[in-house]
Amino acid sequence: MRPTKAIQIGANSVGGPFGAQSGLIVGSIFYDNHSLVTDVMAGDIRQDRATHRIEQVTALACRYGVQLGLDVIAASSMAMQKYLPFVSSRTTLPLLINATEAEVRIAGLEAASKLGILERCIFASLNEDTEDEEIEALGQHRPAAVMVLASDITDPTPEGTCQMLESTFQPMLREINVETPIVDVGTMDAPSIGLNLRQIAAVREHFGYPAGCAFSNCFSQWPALTRLGLRWVDLSLAAALVACRGAGADFLHFGIIEKATMAAHVTATTEIFHGFAAKELDGQDLPREHALWKMFEH
Repeated sequence: MRPTKAIQIGANSVGGPFGAQSGLIVGSIFYDNHSLVTDVMAGDIRQDRATHRIEQVTALACRYGVQLGLDVIAASSMAMQKYLPFVSSRTTLPLLINATEAEVRIAGLEAASKLGILERCIFASLNEDTEDEEIEALGQHRPAAVMVLASDITDPTPEGTCQMLESTFQPMLREINVETPIVDVGTMDAPSIGLNLRQIAAVREHFGYPAGCAFSNCFSQWPALTRLGLRWVDLSLAAALVACRGAGADFLHFGIIEKATMAAHVTATTEIFHGFAAKELDGQDLPREHALWKMFEH
């Protein structure tokens, strides 16, 4: 596996030699119908419960030696302008600025700039319908990383993904002077995770970009699986975490933050395998915070 270029995001780093550090695993907070949110448009939340969740995720990163991030999702500019100060004051973990509407993502960039936290933020994300206003905003407010959604449903092959990066996203990236993005290869459904494994490897090989995917919704929307119960949904989610990381994924979205404990444990176990091989066979110096050391502290 060719080493990818590394992107520094606050105290974390995404990419670089495979296994030398853990991948970045991300969970969503303030998502649609999240129990922590009392008014989705106003951005009103149950602050004590939200604080507990954020502190829990932060503690898991330390306990397990994995790189965790929070995907901050907002339905309005007002909500985003409330969420980012709240979350960033309670953790130093990487934060994704995420929303369905372009104006909300722009509001997130502006809020992060005012807060002085752009160096630990990821813009999520550029897509084939990205508007000029977002390109301008990214030129004015540069986050630590820019994510691109390289999902071509007309050609979901590894070659199609690479072609989309070249034709659609590299011109955008040049315009905002971003040399290395994080590539989300896109997941259509649970079986297509098999395509993701090869897409991720192709992106890393051809471009040296950190790559990964967000597959969490696939399992909760799989009727035959959900009929078995939540435990079995989580087992399938865990299998996807292991498989995608093994394919070289630098970024993985495990779903809602309520699944953070499971995701941290599964990912840390996997990172021990890859980290030990990177140390013994590739001569990599693992950071003191790596799962290989953290999992055996107690």
